[in-house]
Amino acid sequence: MKFKLLLASQHPFLHPCPCFRADDFGGSAAKLPAQEERRAQGRKWCTSPQFGPLLVLSCRVCLEEKPIKPLSCCKKAVCEECLKRYLSSQVQLGQADIKCPITECNEHLDETTVLYNLPHDDIIKYKYFLELSRIDSSTKPCPQCKHFTTFRRRGHIPTPAKLENKYKIQCPSCQFVWCFKCHSPWHEGVNCKEYKKGDKLLRHWANEIEHGQRNAQKCPKCKIHIQRTEGCDHMTCSQCNTNFCYRCGERYRQLRFFGDHTSNLSIFGCKYRYLPERPHLRRLVRGSVCAGKLLITPLILVLGLALGAIAVVIGLFVFPIYCLCKKQRKRSRTGMPW
Repeated sequence: MKFKLLLASQHPFLHPCPCFRADDFGGSAAKLPAQEERRAQGRKWCTSPQFGPLLVLSCRVCLEEKPIKPLSCCKKAVCEECLKRYLSSQVQLGQADIKCPITECNEHLDETTVLYNLPHDDIIKYKYFLELSRIDSSTKPCPQCKHFTTFRRRGHIPTPAKLENKYKIQCPSCQFVWCFKCHSPWHEGVNCKEYKKGDKLLRHWANEIEHGQRNAQKCPKCKIHIQRTEGCDHMTCSQCNTNFCYRCGERYRQLRFFGDHTSNLSIFGCKYRYLPERPHLRRLVRGSVCAGKLLITPLILVLGLALGAIAVVIGLFVFPIYCLCKKQRKRSRTGMPW
């Protein structure tokens, strides 16, 4: 990879100091004019900590030659425009730990690099996702203004009348009243299960909670709402790392012999993948398949053990005969007597 070093007189951010040389970044400097070469001899070049060394390199993404600061993790060249587009796309997907855009590098980009290359709107989202990835299930964001609230459990056991009211939260930032347990607007006199099941306003609210986007789904573990912008139905909660299906909201479960959530005839399969309009028939078919597998599994094990035992018995008789015949054949070839 060829590149040339930009001198301080050619770029306002460059100034000579004993920090970096061109060969520190995996390449050789292009031949400089005589005057500039004399000026550059014996010097090391760097920039301010904010910008780093700028070298004319070929971008690994767009393949154009531009003044580029090599990535700190793998020293590969990615231009500023390509890096900004990549980071913005990752933030739109809700990623807090953003990997290096170079496929062979498995490192994550540091927070300073990400923040410097993001526009203002994406910086707000990135900080929100970053904070969300660092908290536990006892902290949730306000559904309206995203202010984080930590739920503190009290030492005494509440009475049944106060059991639901203990989850009532009033946001100190926007004064919005919401339920910490189900992450919904507060539902006075109705428990979370009934409100989730019977209130159509909840479904409408779930479609509008995140920046006006629709099609929100709750994480089955921590109950926080997740919105899919693109991709498949397999979702991973950024707060508790639970894997669940975006279509039905159920956790991803799998058992090697009985299938997983993507299997049509598995008891762990998504209800929208097989006979979604006929739930009773779906349960009957999947239950029958599961029962058949449960019945046939012991038979297969017994049959396998029987075949193994037969093979061992046959081997005990056949192997000595085989060795004897092999030895006799060898002696007959060499002409040696018994």
